[in-house]
Amino acid sequence: MWDWITQNSGALSAVLNAAMLVVWIAYLQLFFVSFRRSNRTVIHIGLAAARDGDGRCLVTNMGSDTAYVLAVKIDLDFGEESRSALVTDRVEDDDPLGGDFREKTNEGPLGGGEALDIGSLRRIVQRAAHRTGEELSLEQCRAVTLTVMVASQQAHRMSGGYKRYEIERGDDGEMRFRPSDVLTRQIRRRSQRRELRDMLDA
Repeated sequence: MWDWITQNSGALSAVLNAAMLVVWIAYLQLFFVSFRRSNRTVIHIGLAAARDGDGRCLVTNMGSDTAYVLAVKIDLDFGEESRSALVTDRVEDDDPLGGDFREKTNEGPLGGGEALDIGSLRRIVQRAAHRTGEELSLEQCRAVTLTVMVASQQAHRMSGGYKRYEIERGDDGEMRFRPSDVLTRQIRRRSQRRELRDMLDA
């Protein structure tokens, strides 16, 4: 046995070295995947305080790193027609921001684990009406989709999330907003990011 090991020591050493290399590659791959997941920006969009048009829309950065909110977009589904608008700014005129800029715009840094109140759905639709110059009413909508675009990874990558809310009306005529998914869908694909970039550059 020992004679065989001695005679084949070179081959055994090469096999052991190769096995050790495979183990290290697997370990580094696992570490890299874990590192990417822990540093990936995850955006969550939710309603708080109410489930009607006065519910507050909260945007939360579920990642560990700070993300920069670039824009907020709303898509309004009226059935046969639809409208889209960027509703990032809270102001409805051309006054300079001044003071605390977060009182007048949703754009800006959002730390890991922090939440941002971007306003009520009713108010957001009013901003969309102002941006498009049309008479848009939440009462006429069948569904709304909110999309939040952020710059992540030290502003080297664009990502974001979106959530669709179906509008249901009870016997009392009150609107209720039901999300199509409890979780926020994340924007990961290159084509999605390119579409967002084109919208911001327009």
